[in-house]
Amino acid sequence: MKALKLFLLVTTASVLWVTGAMADDKAGPPSMLGPTVVSQAKFPLTIQGAEYDLLTIVLDLASGAGVPKHVHGGSVLVTVLSGEITLKEKGAEVVKKAGESWIEKPGDEHSVINAGTATVRVVVSMLLPKGAEATTLVK
Repeated sequence: MKALKLFLLVTTASVLWVTGAMADDKAGPPSMLGPTVVSQAKFPLTIQGAEYDLLTIVLDLASGAGVPKHVHGGSVLVTVLSGEITLKEKGAEVVKKAGESWIEKPGDEHSVINAGTATVRVVVSMLLPKGAEATTLVK
């Protein structure tokens, strides 16, 4: 949980820094509009003296594509950018739509599939302890 908190802190700080930098930019035309927040996920995080890799991946899943049952070596935050994806975990199925997010803890078994007809795009951010595997399929 500590790794997840650090990951989310770093991610949130980055977003706030970029947003603040854009707001402070006076060089643009006075009529320039700032960004509109479409989706935001925030999770508290505390880490003490450990090394991690922050891995961010944007994935497109065509109709019928998915990832079979798997686990991750670190904390994961997934946000659906477009389309809908079905998350299967703990015996339940949940459809996540554009703008929705979920977290996965290290070792949580789950799978995802695009059961719709349109391509789904997700962004996956993982906070991995040095040397940990990003994804391991479960047999």
